[in-house]
Amino acid sequence: MENLIQDIRYGLQKLWKSPGFTVVAVVALALGIGANTFIFSVVNALLLRPLPFPESHQLTSVLVKDSAGALFSSHSFPNFEDIRDQNHVFDQTAALYMSNQFLRVGDEPERLRAALVSAELFPMLGRNPVIGRTFTAAEERSDQNFVVLSYDLWQRRFNGDPKIINQSLVINDKQATVLGVMPSGFKFPVGARQVDFYMPLVSSIPPAGRTARGAVYMAVFARMKTGVTLEQAQAEMTAISARLAAQYPAADTGFEVALVRTQERLVGQIRPSLLVLLGAVALVLLIACANVANLLLARAASRQKEIAIRAAIGATRWRVIRQLLTESLLLSIFGGVAGILLAYWAVDLLIAANPANLPRVAEITIDKQVLFFTLGLTTLTGLFFGLAPALQAVRTDLNNTLKDGTRESSGGIRNNRTRSVLVISEIALSLILLVGATLLFQSLRRLL
Repeated sequence: MENLIQDIRYGLQKLWKSPGFTVVAVVALALGIGANTFIFSVVNALLLRPLPFPESHQLTSVLVKDSAGALFSSHSFPNFEDIRDQNHVFDQTAALYMSNQFLRVGDEPERLRAALVSAELFPMLGRNPVIGRTFTAAEERSDQNFVVLSYDLWQRRFNGDPKIINQSLVINDKQATVLGVMPSGFKFPVGARQVDFYMPLVSSIPPAGRTARGAVYMAVFARMKTGVTLEQAQAEMTAISARLAAQYPAADTGFEVALVRTQERLVGQIRPSLLVLLGAVALVLLIACANVANLLLARAASRQKEIAIRAAIGATRWRVIRQLLTESLLLSIFGGVAGILLAYWAVDLLIAANPANLPRVAEITIDKQVLFFTLGLTTLTGLFFGLAPALQAVRTDLNNTLKDGTRESSGGIRNNRTRSVLVISEIALSLILLVGATLLFQSLRRLL
Protein backbone atom coordinates (compact mmCIF):
# COMPACT_ATOMS: atom_id res chain seq x y z
CA MET A 1 0.00 0.00 0.00
CA GLU A 2 2.85 2.36 0.87
CA ASN A 3 4.50 1.68 -2.50
CA LEU A 4 1.21 2.42 -4.28
CA ILE A 5 0.89 5.76 -2.49
CA GLN A 6 4.47 6.58 -3.48
CA ASP A 7 3.70 5.68 -7.11
CA ILE A 8 0.63 7.93 -7.11
CA ARG A 9 2.50 10.83 -5.51
CA TYR A 10 5.42 10.48 -7.93
CA GLY A 11 3.04 10.13 -10.90
CA LEU A 12 1.22 13.31 -9.93
CA GLN A 13 4.52 15.15 -9.68
CA LYS A 14 5.62 13.99 -13.14
CA LEU A 15 2.29 14.98 -14.69
CA TRP A 16 2.40 18.36 -12.95
CA LYS A 17 5.87 19.01 -14.37
CA SER A 18 4.62 18.30 -17.93
CA PRO A 19 1.48 20.46 -18.15
CA GLY A 20 1.36 20.54 -21.95
CA PHE A 21 1.49 16.75 -22.26
CA THR A 22 -1.01 16.31 -19.41
CA VAL A 23 -3.57 18.74 -20.83
CA VAL A 24 -3.43 17.28 -24.34
CA ALA A 25 -3.77 13.71 -23.05
CA VAL A 26 -6.62 14.56 -20.65
CA VAL A 27 -8.54 16.47 -23.33
CA ALA A 28 -8.22 13.57 -25.80
CA LEU A 29 -9.40 11.08 -23.19
CA ALA A 30 -12.19 13.37 -21.97
CA LEU A 31 -13.64 13.59 -25.47
CA GLY A 32 -13.54 9.81 -25.94
CA ILE A 33 -14.80 8.86 -22.48
CA GLY A 34 -17.36 11.69 -22.42
CA ALA A 35 -18.84 10.64 -25.77
CA ASN A 36 -19.10 7.02 -24.60
CA THR A 37 -20.66 8.03 -21.28
CA PHE A 38 -23.21 10.25 -23.00
CA ILE A 39 -24.29 7.67 -25.59
CA PHE A 40 -24.39 4.90 -22.99
CA SER A 41 -26.63 7.04 -20.77
CA VAL A 42 -29.06 7.30 -23.71
CA VAL A 43 -28.83 3.55 -24.44
CA ASN A 44 -29.30 2.76 -20.74
CA ALA A 45 -32.42 4.93 -20.42
CA LEU A 46 -34.05 3.86 -23.69
CA LEU A 47 -32.95 0.28 -24.33
CA LEU A 48 -31.81 -1.24 -21.04
CA ARG A 49 -34.01 0.38 -18.40
CA PRO A 50 -37.56 -1.07 -18.24
CA LEU A 51 -40.62 1.14 -18.46
CA PRO A 52 -41.49 2.81 -15.12
CA PHE A 53 -44.40 0.47 -14.35
CA PRO A 54 -44.63 -2.77 -12.33
CA GLU A 55 -43.92 -5.88 -14.43
CA SER A 56 -43.54 -3.63 -17.47
CA HIS A 57 -42.45 -6.53 -19.68
CA GLN A 58 -46.08 -7.71 -19.64
CA LEU A 59 -47.35 -4.44 -21.16
CA THR A 60 -48.25 -4.90 -24.80
CA SER A 61 -49.27 -2.55 -27.58
CA VAL A 62 -52.28 -3.94 -29.46
CA LEU A 63 -51.75 -2.85 -33.06
CA VAL A 64 -53.42 -3.32 -36.43
CA LYS A 65 -51.51 -4.89 -39.33
CA ASP A 66 -52.77 -4.37 -42.87
CA SER A 67 -52.32 -6.67 -45.84
CA ALA A 68 -49.00 -5.01 -46.71
CA GLY A 69 -47.60 -5.75 -43.23
CA ALA A 70 -47.64 -2.13 -42.02
CA LEU A 71 -48.47 -1.60 -38.33
CA PHE A 72 -50.87 1.03 -37.03
CA SER A 73 -52.09 1.93 -33.55
CA SER A 74 -55.61 3.00 -34.58
CA HIS A 75 -58.66 0.97 -33.52
CA SER A 76 -62.36 1.66 -33.60
CA PHE A 77 -64.20 1.70 -30.30
CA PRO A 78 -66.37 -1.37 -31.15
CA ASN A 79 -63.28 -3.38 -32.11
CA PHE A 80 -61.60 -2.37 -28.85
CA GLU A 81 -64.62 -3.65 -26.90
CA ASP A 82 -64.57 -6.95 -28.81
CA ILE A 83 -60.85 -7.45 -28.19
CA ARG A 84 -61.31 -6.62 -24.49
CA ASP A 85 -64.33 -8.91 -24.02
CA GLN A 86 -63.31 -11.90 -26.15
CA ASN A 87 -59.69 -12.43 -25.09
CA HIS A 88 -58.48 -14.84 -22.39
CA VAL A 89 -54.84 -13.76 -22.32
CA PHE A 90 -55.00 -10.22 -20.89
CA ASP A 91 -55.53 -9.12 -17.30
CA GLN A 92 -56.50 -5.60 -18.38
CA THR A 93 -57.13 -3.96 -21.73
CA ALA A 94 -57.26 -0.17 -22.05
CA ALA A 95 -57.82 2.33 -24.84
CA LEU A 96 -56.92 5.99 -25.23
CA TYR A 97 -56.60 8.77 -27.70
CA MET A 98 -54.87 12.12 -27.45
CA SER A 99 -56.80 15.36 -27.76
CA ASN A 100 -56.20 19.08 -27.44
CA GLN A 101 -58.35 20.61 -24.68
CA PHE A 102 -58.71 24.15 -23.37
CA LEU A 103 -58.41 24.66 -19.62
CA ARG A 104 -59.69 27.93 -18.22
CA VAL A 105 -58.43 29.07 -14.82
CA GLY A 106 -59.93 32.49 -14.08
CA ASP A 107 -59.72 34.50 -17.29
CA GLU A 108 -56.69 32.63 -18.61
CA PRO A 109 -57.45 29.87 -21.14
CA GLU A 110 -54.61 27.48 -21.96
CA ARG A 111 -54.43 24.88 -24.67
CA LEU A 112 -53.31 21.59 -23.12
CA ARG A 113 -52.76 18.02 -24.21
CA ALA A 114 -55.16 15.48 -22.73
CA ALA A 115 -55.25 11.68 -22.82
CA LEU A 116 -58.82 10.41 -23.00
CA VAL A 117 -58.54 6.95 -21.45
CA SER A 118 -60.65 3.99 -20.39
CA ALA A 119 -60.94 3.26 -16.67
CA GLU A 120 -58.78 0.10 -17.00
CA LEU A 121 -55.69 2.13 -17.86
CA PHE A 122 -54.58 3.07 -14.35
CA PRO A 123 -55.00 -0.43 -12.82
CA MET A 124 -53.19 -1.84 -15.87
CA LEU A 125 -50.19 0.44 -15.26
CA GLY A 126 -50.16 -0.20 -11.51
CA ARG A 127 -49.63 3.43 -10.56
CA ASN A 128 -51.76 5.24 -7.99
CA PRO A 129 -52.31 9.01 -7.66
CA VAL A 130 -50.31 10.94 -5.07
CA ILE A 131 -53.56 12.48 -3.87
CA GLY A 132 -57.16 11.57 -4.65
CA ARG A 133 -58.10 8.69 -6.92
CA THR A 134 -58.76 7.77 -10.55
CA PHE A 135 -62.18 7.36 -12.12
CA THR A 136 -64.17 4.12 -12.11
CA ALA A 137 -65.84 2.28 -15.03
CA ALA A 138 -69.19 3.73 -13.97
CA GLU A 139 -67.77 7.27 -13.89
CA GLU A 140 -66.24 6.70 -17.32
CA ARG A 141 -69.79 6.38 -18.75
CA SER A 142 -71.33 9.07 -16.55
CA ASP A 143 -72.87 12.26 -17.86
CA GLN A 144 -70.58 14.14 -15.49
CA ASN A 145 -67.05 15.10 -16.48
CA PHE A 146 -64.03 14.03 -14.43
CA VAL A 147 -60.33 14.80 -14.71
CA VAL A 148 -57.09 13.42 -13.26
CA LEU A 149 -54.24 15.95 -13.38
CA SER A 150 -50.60 15.34 -14.17
CA TYR A 151 -48.14 16.27 -11.44
CA ASP A 152 -46.53 18.99 -13.58
CA LEU A 153 -49.85 20.70 -14.33
CA TRP A 154 -50.84 20.50 -10.66
CA GLN A 155 -47.62 22.24 -9.64
CA ARG A 156 -47.58 24.78 -12.48
CA ARG A 157 -51.20 25.98 -12.54
CA PHE A 158 -52.38 25.14 -9.01
CA ASN A 159 -49.16 25.50 -6.96
CA GLY A 160 -49.46 21.93 -5.67
CA ASP A 161 -52.61 22.78 -3.68
CA PRO A 162 -53.96 19.53 -2.11
CA LYS A 163 -57.41 21.14 -1.89
CA ILE A 164 -57.75 20.84 -5.66
CA ILE A 165 -59.45 17.46 -5.17
CA ASN A 166 -63.23 17.61 -5.85
CA GLN A 167 -62.94 21.15 -7.20
CA SER A 168 -64.45 21.95 -10.60
CA LEU A 169 -62.39 23.08 -13.55
CA VAL A 170 -63.61 24.53 -16.84
CA ILE A 171 -62.36 22.32 -19.68
CA ASN A 172 -63.68 23.10 -23.15
CA ASP A 173 -66.36 25.27 -21.52
CA LYS A 174 -67.62 22.32 -19.48
CA GLN A 175 -67.33 21.69 -15.75
CA ALA A 176 -65.04 18.78 -14.79
CA THR A 177 -64.45 17.50 -11.26
CA VAL A 178 -60.84 16.88 -10.23
CA LEU A 179 -60.52 13.34 -8.83
CA GLY A 180 -56.77 12.99 -8.37
CA VAL A 181 -53.20 13.91 -9.26
CA MET A 182 -50.78 11.38 -10.74
CA PRO A 183 -47.24 11.12 -9.30
CA SER A 184 -44.25 13.04 -10.60
CA GLY A 185 -42.76 11.46 -13.70
CA PHE A 186 -45.91 9.55 -14.60
CA LYS A 187 -46.82 9.86 -18.27
CA PHE A 188 -48.74 7.56 -20.56
CA PRO A 189 -48.37 7.03 -23.45
CA VAL A 190 -44.68 6.99 -22.58
CA GLY A 191 -43.64 8.23 -26.02
CA ALA A 192 -46.02 11.21 -25.97
CA ARG A 193 -44.30 14.59 -25.86
CA GLN A 194 -46.80 15.95 -23.34
CA VAL A 195 -49.76 14.73 -21.27
CA ASP A 196 -51.31 17.37 -18.99
CA PHE A 197 -54.35 15.50 -17.70
CA TYR A 198 -56.50 12.41 -18.16
CA MET A 199 -60.26 12.26 -18.77
CA PRO A 200 -62.73 9.36 -19.17
CA LEU A 201 -62.85 7.96 -22.68
CA VAL A 202 -66.46 6.84 -23.21
CA SER A 203 -68.15 10.04 -22.04
CA SER A 204 -65.85 12.01 -24.36
CA ILE A 205 -66.87 10.07 -27.48
CA PRO A 206 -69.97 11.17 -29.45
CA PRO A 207 -72.63 8.42 -29.57
CA ALA A 208 -71.96 7.80 -33.27
CA GLY A 209 -68.26 7.20 -32.55
CA ARG A 210 -69.08 4.37 -30.13
CA THR A 211 -70.67 2.21 -32.83
CA ALA A 212 -68.84 3.10 -36.05
CA ARG A 213 -66.31 0.35 -36.86
CA GLY A 214 -64.85 2.41 -39.64
CA ALA A 215 -63.89 5.24 -37.27
CA VAL A 216 -60.37 4.26 -36.17
CA TYR A 217 -58.78 6.76 -33.83
CA MET A 218 -57.71 5.13 -30.56
CA ALA A 219 -54.65 3.23 -29.34
CA VAL A 220 -55.11 0.03 -27.36
CA PHE A 221 -52.78 -1.39 -24.70
CA ALA A 222 -52.97 -4.56 -22.62
CA ARG A 223 -51.25 -6.34 -19.75
CA MET A 224 -50.71 -10.03 -20.45
CA LYS A 225 -51.58 -12.56 -17.78
CA THR A 226 -48.73 -14.12 -15.84
CA GLY A 227 -47.39 -17.15 -17.67
CA VAL A 228 -48.84 -16.16 -21.05
CA THR A 229 -46.24 -15.72 -23.77
CA LEU A 230 -46.42 -13.18 -26.55
CA GLU A 231 -46.82 -16.00 -29.08
CA GLN A 232 -49.83 -17.43 -27.21
CA ALA A 233 -51.44 -14.01 -26.97
CA GLN A 234 -50.78 -13.36 -30.66
CA ALA A 235 -52.46 -16.66 -31.60
CA GLU A 236 -55.62 -15.59 -29.77
CA MET A 237 -55.55 -12.13 -31.39
CA THR A 238 -55.29 -13.81 -34.80
CA ALA A 239 -58.38 -15.87 -34.01
CA ILE A 240 -60.29 -12.77 -32.86
CA SER A 241 -59.24 -10.93 -36.02
CA ALA A 242 -60.63 -13.77 -38.17
CA ARG A 243 -63.96 -13.68 -36.30
CA LEU A 244 -64.25 -9.89 -36.67
CA ALA A 245 -63.43 -10.09 -40.40
CA ALA A 246 -66.14 -12.72 -40.85
CA GLN A 247 -68.74 -10.72 -38.87
CA TYR A 248 -67.88 -7.26 -40.22
CA PRO A 249 -66.27 -7.75 -43.65
CA ALA A 250 -66.81 -4.15 -44.73
CA ALA A 251 -64.68 -2.73 -41.90
CA ASP A 252 -62.33 -5.51 -40.76
CA THR A 253 -61.37 -7.48 -43.88
CA GLY A 254 -57.69 -7.27 -44.68
CA PHE A 255 -56.67 -6.30 -41.15
CA GLU A 256 -55.17 -8.37 -38.34
CA VAL A 257 -54.56 -7.57 -34.68
CA ALA A 258 -50.81 -7.68 -33.95
CA LEU A 259 -49.04 -7.54 -30.59
CA VAL A 260 -45.73 -5.82 -29.87
CA ARG A 261 -44.27 -5.30 -26.41
CA THR A 262 -44.77 -1.66 -25.50
CA GLN A 263 -41.11 -0.96 -24.82
CA GLU A 264 -40.11 -2.56 -28.12
CA ARG A 265 -42.74 -0.46 -29.87
CA LEU A 266 -41.16 2.67 -28.39
CA VAL A 267 -37.52 1.95 -29.16
CA GLY A 268 -37.59 -0.60 -31.99
CA GLN A 269 -36.99 1.98 -34.72
CA ILE A 270 -34.20 3.84 -32.95
CA ARG A 271 -32.38 0.77 -31.54
CA PRO A 272 -30.13 0.27 -34.64
CA SER A 273 -29.16 3.96 -34.71
CA LEU A 274 -28.26 3.98 -31.02
CA LEU A 275 -26.16 0.83 -31.35
CA VAL A 276 -24.37 2.30 -34.37
CA LEU A 277 -23.66 5.47 -32.37
CA LEU A 278 -22.36 3.37 -29.48
CA GLY A 279 -19.99 1.60 -31.84
CA ALA A 280 -18.90 4.90 -33.38
CA VAL A 281 -17.99 6.50 -30.05
CA ALA A 282 -16.13 3.32 -29.10
CA LEU A 283 -13.97 3.86 -32.20
CA VAL A 284 -13.47 7.49 -31.17
CA LEU A 285 -12.20 6.28 -27.79
CA LEU A 286 -9.84 3.83 -29.48
CA ILE A 287 -8.42 6.68 -31.57
CA ALA A 288 -7.97 8.75 -28.40
CA CYS A 289 -6.18 5.81 -26.75
CA ALA A 290 -3.86 5.48 -29.73
CA ASN A 291 -3.12 9.20 -29.57
CA VAL A 292 -2.28 9.08 -25.87
CA ALA A 293 -0.23 5.91 -26.31
CA ASN A 294 1.83 7.73 -28.95
CA LEU A 295 2.33 10.63 -26.55
CA LEU A 296 3.44 8.23 -23.82
CA LEU A 297 5.88 6.48 -26.17
CA ALA A 298 7.42 9.82 -27.11
CA ARG A 299 7.56 10.79 -23.44
CA ALA A 300 9.12 7.45 -22.50
CA ALA A 301 11.91 8.08 -25.00
CA SER A 302 12.84 11.24 -23.11
CA ARG A 303 12.74 9.32 -19.80
CA GLN A 304 14.97 6.44 -20.86
CA LYS A 305 17.88 7.56 -18.70
CA GLU A 306 15.60 8.01 -15.66
CA ILE A 307 14.15 4.50 -16.13
CA ALA A 308 17.62 3.03 -16.69
CA ILE A 309 18.94 4.62 -13.46
CA ARG A 310 15.96 3.25 -11.50
CA ALA A 311 16.63 -0.20 -12.93
CA ALA A 312 20.34 0.08 -12.20
CA ILE A 313 19.77 0.81 -8.50
CA GLY A 314 17.50 -2.22 -8.07
CA ALA A 315 14.04 -1.47 -9.37
CA THR A 316 12.50 -4.56 -10.93
CA ARG A 317 10.77 -4.51 -14.28
CA TRP A 318 7.39 -4.98 -12.57
CA ARG A 319 8.14 -2.02 -10.27
CA VAL A 320 8.87 0.23 -13.26
CA ILE A 321 5.83 -1.05 -15.20
CA ARG A 322 3.63 -0.43 -12.16
CA GLN A 323 4.89 3.14 -11.87
CA LEU A 324 4.24 3.86 -15.54
CA LEU A 325 0.79 2.21 -15.44
CA THR A 326 -0.03 4.30 -12.36
CA GLU A 327 0.70 7.46 -14.36
CA SER A 328 -1.46 6.14 -17.22
CA LEU A 329 -4.34 5.40 -14.84
CA LEU A 330 -4.03 8.88 -13.31
CA LEU A 331 -4.32 10.38 -16.80
CA SER A 332 -7.32 8.15 -17.47
CA ILE A 333 -8.99 9.15 -14.19
CA PHE A 334 -8.55 12.85 -14.97
CA GLY A 335 -9.93 12.23 -18.45
CA GLY A 336 -12.83 10.24 -16.99
CA VAL A 337 -13.80 13.01 -14.56
CA ALA A 338 -13.68 15.58 -17.36
CA GLY A 339 -15.61 13.18 -19.59
CA ILE A 340 -18.40 12.81 -17.02
CA LEU A 341 -18.71 16.58 -16.83
CA LEU A 342 -18.95 16.74 -20.63
CA ALA A 343 -21.57 13.97 -20.59
CA TYR A 344 -23.66 15.84 -17.99
CA TRP A 345 -23.55 18.90 -20.22
CA ALA A 346 -24.51 16.88 -23.31
CA VAL A 347 -27.44 15.21 -21.49
CA ASP A 348 -28.75 18.62 -20.38
CA LEU A 349 -28.54 19.86 -23.98
CA LEU A 350 -30.38 16.76 -25.25
CA ILE A 351 -33.18 17.14 -22.69
CA ALA A 352 -33.51 20.84 -23.53
CA ALA A 353 -33.69 20.04 -27.26
CA ASN A 354 -36.31 17.31 -26.60
CA PRO A 355 -36.13 15.70 -30.06
CA ALA A 356 -39.51 14.43 -31.25
CA ASN A 357 -38.21 11.06 -32.48
CA LEU A 358 -36.54 10.15 -29.19
CA PRO A 359 -38.88 8.75 -26.50
CA ARG A 360 -38.33 9.04 -22.73
CA VAL A 361 -35.87 11.92 -23.17
CA ALA A 362 -36.66 13.28 -19.70
CA GLU A 363 -35.54 9.95 -18.16
CA ILE A 364 -32.02 10.15 -19.60
CA THR A 365 -29.61 10.77 -16.76
CA ILE A 366 -26.13 9.94 -15.49
CA ASP A 367 -27.20 7.37 -12.90
CA LYS A 368 -25.16 4.84 -10.95
CA GLN A 369 -25.23 2.29 -13.80
CA VAL A 370 -23.74 4.88 -16.14
CA LEU A 371 -21.14 5.86 -13.53
CA PHE A 372 -20.14 2.20 -13.06
CA PHE A 373 -19.84 1.89 -16.83
CA THR A 374 -17.62 4.99 -16.93
CA LEU A 375 -15.49 3.71 -14.04
CA GLY A 376 -14.88 0.41 -15.82
CA LEU A 377 -14.27 2.18 -19.12
CA THR A 378 -11.81 4.58 -17.49
CA THR A 379 -9.85 1.75 -15.89
CA LEU A 380 -9.68 -0.31 -19.08
CA THR A 381 -8.71 2.78 -21.05
CA GLY A 382 -5.82 3.57 -18.70
CA LEU A 383 -4.51 0.02 -18.93
CA PHE A 384 -5.03 -0.13 -22.69
CA PHE A 385 -3.06 2.94 -23.71
CA GLY A 386 -0.49 2.61 -20.92
CA LEU A 387 0.55 -1.01 -21.26
CA ALA A 388 2.43 -0.85 -24.57
CA PRO A 389 4.55 2.21 -23.63
CA ALA A 390 5.32 0.67 -20.22
CA LEU A 391 6.46 -2.62 -21.77
CA GLN A 392 8.58 -0.75 -24.31
CA ALA A 393 10.18 1.37 -21.61
CA VAL A 394 11.45 -1.57 -19.54
CA ARG A 395 13.15 -3.12 -22.58
CA THR A 396 15.73 -0.32 -22.58
CA ASP A 397 19.37 -1.40 -22.92
CA LEU A 398 20.91 -0.14 -19.65
CA ASN A 399 24.50 0.01 -20.93
CA ASN A 400 23.70 1.99 -24.08
CA THR A 401 21.23 4.27 -22.34
CA LEU A 402 23.59 5.16 -19.46
CA LYS A 403 26.44 6.03 -21.85
CA ASP A 404 26.62 9.68 -22.77
CA GLY A 405 25.69 10.56 -26.31
CA THR A 406 24.06 7.20 -27.16
CA ARG A 407 20.45 8.20 -27.57
CA GLU A 408 19.69 5.75 -30.35
CA SER A 409 19.23 2.13 -29.37
CA SER A 410 17.22 -0.90 -30.31
CA GLY A 411 14.62 0.35 -27.83
CA GLY A 412 14.25 3.55 -29.87
CA ILE A 413 13.76 1.50 -33.02
CA ARG A 414 11.10 -0.59 -31.26
CA ASN A 415 9.40 2.62 -30.07
CA ASN A 416 9.33 3.92 -33.64
CA ARG A 417 7.78 0.67 -34.86
CA THR A 418 5.14 0.75 -32.13
CA ARG A 419 4.32 4.38 -32.90
CA SER A 420 4.01 3.52 -36.58
CA VAL A 421 1.57 0.70 -35.78
CA LEU A 422 -0.48 3.07 -33.61
CA VAL A 423 -0.58 5.73 -36.34
CA ILE A 424 -1.68 3.13 -38.91
CA SER A 425 -4.39 1.96 -36.48
CA GLU A 426 -5.62 5.53 -36.00
CA ILE A 427 -5.86 6.06 -39.76
CA ALA A 428 -7.73 2.77 -40.20
CA LEU A 429 -10.21 3.59 -37.41
CA SER A 430 -10.70 7.10 -38.78
CA LEU A 431 -11.48 5.68 -42.22
CA ILE A 432 -14.04 3.31 -40.68
CA LEU A 433 -15.72 6.26 -38.98
CA LEU A 434 -15.60 8.32 -42.17
CA VAL A 435 -17.14 5.56 -44.31
CA GLY A 436 -19.79 4.87 -41.66
CA ALA A 437 -20.69 8.55 -41.39
CA THR A 438 -20.98 8.80 -45.18
CA LEU A 439 -23.30 5.79 -45.34
CA LEU A 440 -25.45 7.18 -42.53
CA PHE A 441 -25.64 10.54 -44.30
CA GLN A 442 -26.75 8.85 -47.54
CA SER A 443 -29.42 6.89 -45.65
CA LEU A 444 -30.68 10.07 -44.01
CA ARG A 445 -30.79 11.89 -47.35
CA ARG A 446 -32.84 9.07 -48.89
CA LEU A 447 -35.24 9.06 -45.93
CA LEU A 448 -35.72 12.81 -46.22
